[in-house]
Amino acid sequence: MIKPTWAAVGGLALLGTAGGIGLLVASSGGEEEVNKQVATPPVVSAAPALTPGPGVTLWRWMNVTVLIPSASGITAGPNVLYLDAQGTQSRQVLSVGKADTDDSEIFSYVQIDAQNGMVLSQQILDQHRAEIELVLATIAVSPLDAKTAPWPYNGEGPTNAPREAPFGISLIRPDPATGIFIDYVYSADVGYRGGVTPAPCEGGSQGIQVRNGRSSAGFWVDAKTGSLCRNLTNVHPDDLAAFERYSADVKRCGTDVQC
Repeated sequence: MIKPTWAAVGGLALLGTAGGIGLLVASSGGEEEVNKQVATPPVVSAAPALTPGPGVTLWRWMNVTVLIPSASGITAGPNVLYLDAQGTQSRQVLSVGKADTDDSEIFSYVQIDAQNGMVLSQQILDQHRAEIELVLATIAVSPLDAKTAPWPYNGEGPTNAPREAPFGISLIRPDPATGIFIDYVYSADVGYRGGVTPAPCEGGSQGIQVRNGRSSAGFWVDAKTGSLCRNLTNVHPDDLAAFERYSADVKRCGTDVQC
């Protein structure tokens, strides 16, 4: 099982999992924090531009994409940036970051507005600047084209892709270009996320949330029977075919597949 790890630095909390990072910003309202959160246009790097291809992965969250070299150690993932201390104003962001190789509590991050591609918040260490600015130069804003997007939007599930098995649930992590992310959920009511729990499933304390910023689905193990439960009640109609296709590939360890 892959568990999240946290590092707190200067009012920031960095959440890391296999699928990327999340960054929670607790604003103090001070001048320094306000300056960090002023929206700025995407960075234009003087280095050779990254292009899609072997060794470079396209990452999407909602309407924004970036290109990241696979060997760079830079991670990406969705998050919510709170713009005020009360948490009443927020933006969906794509968080891009890199931790120091010797100390994971020393890290750089950039938070990109997931709708318009503007950089809303950043902290870039000198040793990471060249690599991160190369990634920021690839920021693009374009809605997902479901007709050409990878599985589960189109085609069959990858037969040779590695499967993860958190909480006794076997799954494949979608291609980052789909904008679909997997969260491991630790909650007393994971089975009730997104709507009414389908009978006869009971809620559980651990499960999987699959989301793309517009839709979310939940998968967990029934607390009484041990069977796999699925909840797609919070999936947008335009995403339903893809989420149903993904759901069909989620398996129960020991029953549907060996893990």
